[in-house]
Amino acid sequence: MWWRLLLPLLALLPIAASARPLLHHALTVELDPPRHALRVTDRLTWPAPPQGPVEFSLHAGLNPQVDGGARLVRLGGGTQAVPYERYRLQLAEGARAVSLHYGGVIHHPLAAYGEGPGHGREVTPGLIDAEGVVLNGASGWYPWFPAHPRHGFELTVQLPPGWEAVSQGAREQADGRVRWREDTPQEEIYLIAGPFTVYRRGQHPEAMVYLRAPDAALAERYLAATTRYLALYGELLGAYPYAKFALVENFWETGYGMPSFTLLGPRVIRLPFLLESSYPHEILHNWWGNGVYIDAAQGNWAEGLTAYLADHLLQERADRGSEYRRDQLQAYAAYVSEARDLPLAQFRERHSGASQAVGYGKALMFYHMLRRELGDKVFLAGLQRFYRDARFRPARVDDLRAAFEAESRRDLRAFFSQWFSRTGAPQLTLAGIDAGHHQLTLTLTQTQPEPPFHLHVPVFVQLTDGRWLQHSLVMDRARVTERLALPAAPACAAVDPHIDLFRRLLPGEQPASISAVLGAERPLILLPAQAPAPLRSAWHQLATAWSAGLRDAEIRDDVELAALPAQRPVLLLGWQNRHRNALPMVAGDTVDHVTLEGKSWPRTEHGFVLTTRHDDAVLAWVGSDSPAAVPALARKIPHYGKYSYLVFEGDAGDNRLKGQWPAQDSPLTHRFVATACTPPAPPPLAR
Repeated sequence: MWWRLLLPLLALLPIAASARPLLHHALTVELDPPRHALRVTDRLTWPAPPQGPVEFSLHAGLNPQVDGGARLVRLGGGTQAVPYERYRLQLAEGARAVSLHYGGVIHHPLAAYGEGPGHGREVTPGLIDAEGVVLNGASGWYPWFPAHPRHGFELTVQLPPGWEAVSQGAREQADGRVRWREDTPQEEIYLIAGPFTVYRRGQHPEAMVYLRAPDAALAERYLAATTRYLALYGELLGAYPYAKFALVENFWETGYGMPSFTLLGPRVIRLPFLLESSYPHEILHNWWGNGVYIDAAQGNWAEGLTAYLADHLLQERADRGSEYRRDQLQAYAAYVSEARDLPLAQFRERHSGASQAVGYGKALMFYHMLRRELGDKVFLAGLQRFYRDARFRPARVDDLRAAFEAESRRDLRAFFSQWFSRTGAPQLTLAGIDAGHHQLTLTLTQTQPEPPFHLHVPVFVQLTDGRWLQHSLVMDRARVTERLALPAAPACAAVDPHIDLFRRLLPGEQPASISAVLGAERPLILLPAQAPAPLRSAWHQLATAWSAGLRDAEIRDDVELAALPAQRPVLLLGWQNRHRNALPMVAGDTVDHVTLEGKSWPRTEHGFVLTTRHDDAVLAWVGSDSPAAVPALARKIPHYGKYSYLVFEGDAGDNRLKGQWPAQDSPLTHRFVATACTPPAPPPLAR
């Protein structure tokens, strides 16, 4: 579903009702990778004889021919992501099947697509190459009929020796050829091919791994993870909707999720943390996005839901749910200004740090608040009903809401409207707190510039006898005072200590981080004027590359400023930077190592990132003595945005340490006596 940015051609054409019976494609494909070409016969079968002519689009230059007494007329073409041509097809009277024969070249070289510093990627709408084949709905490699936007298919592929093909559905072997078949309604037909070694496990659904070079140990890890996640989500949500799930290794770096398989880059699949982060996310998309399709007229509901039940759920099960939610709010604070905010109802896809912080982070928090509102049992029942009722059809936010309303027997329109229609975020302040013998009085205010949000604020109170009490404070205006009767004297009170609400974090609740500089407006980047020429050149290239994805970044030499500006995010580059002394850990002229987490890291062998707070803004420093290491740092550092400090090793920039400074006491926590004031975390989501 990451192909959405490549589908302007399909967006030009009207979408028919999902209830229509399926058009069926029986495709026979012969690939000629060295010539970037293919030859195709597509036997098309309609559920009933078409009433009059039908129109379709096809990649330009494929020159379709038709048989069976049908007539074909070219209507013209255009250029969007790919050049395409439109045709009108008239079948013989009473016929409901016809064969199209066509062939030609599809070769769109990879092009850069930027999403901010360090987050660029290479994309193509379609590529047939000697290294491999990647074709999707945007490629125009099969005829696309606007009157039948969803279809079933079977796909038989003639391949070069040693190659394998992958598509949706179930794999069959037929006459020495690979055949894929999928009869459930599909929005696109994918064709991936290359020199793969195939690993398989289990049945119904089957776990599969396609690697470009044999690696049984790597394949085993993915087969085991696939089996585990399919069982987990099948138990939580309902039966997996496809015959298999396959990990497919691409020949450039990608992170695509398609029905029943994912196409990941060669470096990505070897990242040790992928099996516990992005990989379950892609598997879960077969329930949300590729099992229930996205009608984004009211917003893309699927990305946040997938993030909540994959990335967040696994962190929650590892007792890191609160930290993960804090990371989402920290990203929102770093990347989303008033000018860059948008309501969830307008989110379609990720294209920047701000859109990701809204469409993934804010949406994830919405589902968490909905779960707290309804309880785990009703929340899961609502998801199961939604999946059961909307499988293989496009669904809107209203459909999702209706499922939760049916299970909870509650009107949720106001709740959904507040979080999908509004921009901004509440900011809570503990304006007053007082304790009597068996009583607690607290006053909360919402201090954001926007009108008040309607909130159910979790309040935890620890009694002097050690017991914890939990209360949900209803906040429907800017200032609320509530008196709580207690069975004993209070020792402390904590407002939203587990970060259960979507809100603006307060000072003390979030440590300094890299994203606070790279996501900020008007960051200042200071180059080391006294660095050796090769190193200064490397830093200048990093600054230039990063500034292209930043908001109104300014690049200057360190010698131009006598002191660092107040209340402005600043990025210092290089050990030779004259303002490095603002960070005590690396201050001075004779520093030869950096001590982090009790270990000494030699300066000569490592690259470093350190952050600190400076006059209500964040100051970040990146240091390395190797010009050859700087490009790797430029590429990797933006992917570690939530961290306060990093250590990389060698010119390849292998990460050896990452961490966050400890958060200070939250201004929303108050102690009446000396106590840790750490309320117990609720259990993770489970059926």
